[in-house]
Amino acid sequence: MINYPKRLIEVDLPIKRISAHSRREKSIRHGHISTLHIWWARRPLAACRAVICASLWPDPADDLCPGMFRKVAREQMTKWANNHLGLLSEDSWTRFVAISKNERKLDDLIEMRAALLDFIADFANWDNSTVPEYLETCRLLTQTAHEALGGDPGSYPMVVDPFAGGGSIPLEALRIGAHVFSSDFNTIPVLLNKVILEFIPKYGERLAKEIRRWGEWIEDKAKADLARFYPKSEDGVAPIAYLWCRTILCEGPGCGTQIPLIRSLWLAKTGENSIALDLIPNKNKKHVSVKIREKAKVSDVKEGTIRRSSAVCPVCGYTTPANNVRNQLKLRHGGANDARLLSIRFNDPRTGRRKYRLPNKEDFTSATAAMRELEDRIRRHKSPTSLIPDEELPYLKKYF
Repeated sequence: MINYPKRLIEVDLPIKRISAHSRREKSIRHGHISTLHIWWARRPLAACRAVICASLWPDPADDLCPGMFRKVAREQMTKWANNHLGLLSEDSWTRFVAISKNERKLDDLIEMRAALLDFIADFANWDNSTVPEYLETCRLLTQTAHEALGGDPGSYPMVVDPFAGGGSIPLEALRIGAHVFSSDFNTIPVLLNKVILEFIPKYGERLAKEIRRWGEWIEDKAKADLARFYPKSEDGVAPIAYLWCRTILCEGPGCGTQIPLIRSLWLAKTGENSIALDLIPNKNKKHVSVKIREKAKVSDVKEGTIRRSSAVCPVCGYTTPANNVRNQLKLRHGGANDARLLSIRFNDPRTGRRKYRLPNKEDFTSATAAMRELEDRIRRHKSPTSLIPDEELPYLKKYF
């Protein structure tokens, strides 16, 4: 039976420092793979980078650690102590300064282990993930560990991730010089990983340019096809979005008001540019009017009509229970046919900021034309598959 040395991760790991880098990474967008797709169980790149290094590198203080790895690890840590102190964090600096003054400190294998762990903690920092000095040392240690532990010269360690998800583990395995095999049951992460691990390394900036080019082509074609459904106002500003809400009828005694189902009345909550809706009840007409409030303050904006799935009537104050709300929507096919157009979003041509206005006659005419166009296309659709998504989603029932 072959005995293998313990890996660094089996002995120690600077978890506090790695966790700090992982927390900071959540606020990073530029250059991060999370910008390709928001994946709900994405692992921090910092943690994956550190864990993979610590899993592939043997513990130099273990009696079974190959001498080849100890030799290269000592050379590299000495190199960092003498040449790269400025790239190290404050937490690691003291140890490496001591090594630069006395290289014999690395004769103590526990000290060598600590130096490697400090290096891993600093490499977990997002700012260091593409620094050539870190990458060169990391890949050399990875390759040395692989060959010293029995890998064929010139080959690479293989990291296998059968449930790759957002691609954090495969990406970091490639970064540190390993080969990767990754997959997933879900087709979305399979496509994500193919883009991250194959297309981007292969095509680089050319891929980005092509995506921009075809994205602009799709945008231009969509604008041309949909322009008639987004009519410009008198000052030449086209709508960006129509904000609708479902409705139910109030079940309060003698009421019957059509209640717009809105969880929050805020349209934009950004300081002086905050915008909200006002629901104005008319008890005589049993109707709820809508007004747009600009520069809205928190104290001025009321709660929406939805409270824990129940619906509160703005006119009479009666609360229609959640079960009754669901039953009404079910009988009316989700309330889509009785939906109410609340406001129109557009961008202010002078400032570029988002603005909102109440719908006018042209907006309702446009919405009617869009619905007729959809009905006509459904009628002309000959494929056995539906033109619009209508499959049952029992496992996503809580979301849809």
